[in-house]
Amino acid sequence: MTKLNSFLAGQFHDYIEFRSSLGFSKKSLEERAATFDRFLFEQYPSHTRLSPEILFKWAETRQNEHPNGKRARLFTTETFLKYLCETNYCDLHIPPEAIPRGEHFNSYILSDRNLEDIFHAADTIPVHLLSPNREYVMPVMLRMMYCCALRPGEPFRLLRDDIDFTNGTIFIRQSKKHKDRTVWMSEELFTICKEYDDIFGDRPFFFTSPTKTMYTPSWLRSQFEICLKKSGLYDENPRPRPYDLRHASASRVILKWLGEGINSVEMLYRLKVHLGHEKFEDTMWYLHTLPNNLVNSTKIDWGSLDVVYSTLEVTNDEKN
Repeated sequence: MTKLNSFLAGQFHDYIEFRSSLGFSKKSLEERAATFDRFLFEQYPSHTRLSPEILFKWAETRQNEHPNGKRARLFTTETFLKYLCETNYCDLHIPPEAIPRGEHFNSYILSDRNLEDIFHAADTIPVHLLSPNREYVMPVMLRMMYCCALRPGEPFRLLRDDIDFTNGTIFIRQSKKHKDRTVWMSEELFTICKEYDDIFGDRPFFFTSPTKTMYTPSWLRSQFEICLKKSGLYDENPRPRPYDLRHASASRVILKWLGEGINSVEMLYRLKVHLGHEKFEDTMWYLHTLPNNLVNSTKIDWGSLDVVYSTLEVTNDEKN
């Protein structure tokens, strides 16, 4: 573990032990704690207590920091502060106005060929002593993320029992906004998940790391970059991210439903629930990826999208 040196070192240690006992990655917790601890040690070496002034300084935007990066950093801090409040150490919080609104990254629109190349790269990823079992994990995890349109962090948190092989479902617990939801597996995904489950047997998480903990986002990013290099996509601008598998899945669902003439408003509501979105506007974002990249689909009645926009506008006016 990285040595912690600030006046909150003891609290960081206790927090990490508490969160890791709940199944969260100890390595990821240590990395995040070390960042805040280093800031406290370097900026406030003589302090012994946390203060609003310190949090105000910590909440300042760093040089070249993306709003989404700052948002994630401050949300992580707020989770730690809630723990400190529960343990009666302090009653301080990150001011809500300091946390920026999330922004959509420029997504890479993955073509069918791109997806085939990425999955082939995952299927043939070489065995590595420093990353045991990745040759088993990556093919299943990437296909699950794509087929079920999961957020990159959601597969990590899946318990083994969250995969229901009787009903063919996956239970996503405590995801964004702390909401649970259930998604269904395709026949192909069901088969490869069952084969994977039979290989690894009893374990806490469906994707359990060699240390019996969850895999981390940094682990997925590094393995995904290997797949991008093998598939010739690493130097693309923007470079594809694991999140783009979710985008590719959602876009294709919309395309399929529009092509079949399904009511657009009903379609978007179903997709909103499947994706775990809280707001319609988050689901609507996927519509903007379609015309520029999938215009060759002649079955789509693009005029039907007007119904979506007009209906949502009326709904919003009624709420206001």
